[in-house]
Amino acid sequence: MRKTRKSRAARRNPFFSAGAFGAFVLGAIVLVTLLAPLIAPHDPLAQDLAHTNAAPGEHGYLLGTDQLGRDLLSRLLYGARTPLLVGVLAVLCGGLFGTALGLLAGFTRGWPDQVLSRLTDIQLALPSILLALLVLSFGGQSTAVLVLVIALTGWPAYFRLVRARVLALRTSEYVEASLTQGIPAWRVAVRDLLPGVRGLVAVTATLDLSRAVLMEAGLSYLGLGAQAPEADWGLMVSEGQGQLLSSWWIAVLPGLGLVFLVISANLLGDHLAHRREDHGGREAAAEPSLAAPTPARTP
Repeated sequence: MRKTRKSRAARRNPFFSAGAFGAFVLGAIVLVTLLAPLIAPHDPLAQDLAHTNAAPGEHGYLLGTDQLGRDLLSRLLYGARTPLLVGVLAVLCGGLFGTALGLLAGFTRGWPDQVLSRLTDIQLALPSILLALLVLSFGGQSTAVLVLVIALTGWPAYFRLVRARVLALRTSEYVEASLTQGIPAWRVAVRDLLPGVRGLVAVTATLDLSRAVLMEAGLSYLGLGAQAPEADWGLMVSEGQGQLLSSWWIAVLPGLGLVFLVISANLLGDHLAHRREDHGGREAAAEPSLAAPTPARTP
C-alpha cells in the first residue's frame, strides 16, 4: 500500500521520479562537457612529468594525474565529448534510417517488407562487434566511420518497432479515409503515420543512447575508436587498466563517468516509456478524430 502511494506521489510530482534524476544527471554531464574549455583547470593534453600518477589532491591536482602527468579532472571533462558526440550522431542517423525503412515496410508491405525484414534478421544474427570490426577494417578509424558503424548496428531496433506500429495504424479509419480520397501514399505516411510513431521513436532513441555510448567506449577501449593522446573515457580506462592496484583513479574515474552516463540515459528512457504507456489510451482514443469527416447525405 505504501509503495502504491509513493508511486502515485512520484507520478504527481515529477521532481521525485527516477526519470527526473536521470534527466538531471544527463543534463549535468552534457553541461559540464560543453563548458569544459571554461571550467577545466588545465590543458587535457599538457604533461607534468614531475608529478606522474599523482593521487587525488596531491600537487594541486584535484583528481590526480595519469601516467604522463596529465590532469585527470580536465581529461574527464573533455573525455565525455567524443562519447556524447558519437552517440548522439549515431542515434540520429540510425533512428532516421530505421524509421524511414520501417515506414516503407509497414505501409507498402509486399516484397519491400519481406526483403527488409529478412535483412534485419540477418543483421541481428551477427554480433554487433563483428560488424563494427568489419566496417572499421575497410573504412579506417575516424569519427565519421565510428558514427556510421554504431548507426548501422542500431537501426534494426527502430525498423522493427516502427514497422509493427505502422502495420497496426495502416488499417485505421483515418488512414483508409485518406487513401480513398486519393491523397498520395507518401503524404499519408508523413502526415498520418509518422505522428503515430514519433513518441515510440523518441523513447527508443533515448534508450539507444546508452548503447551507442557504451559501444563507442568499447571500441575506444580496444583501440578502434579515439586514439591517444585524445581524451576519451573508453581510451582512459584502457590506459589506466594496467595500474589499477597502484593508481586506481586513472581507470576508475572515467569508468564511473560512463556508468553514470549510461544509467541516467536508461532512467530517462524508462521514464519516457512509462509516460507513453500511461498516455497510450488517450492517444488511441484521439486517433479516430483525425479521420476525415464523413460527408453529409443529401436528401
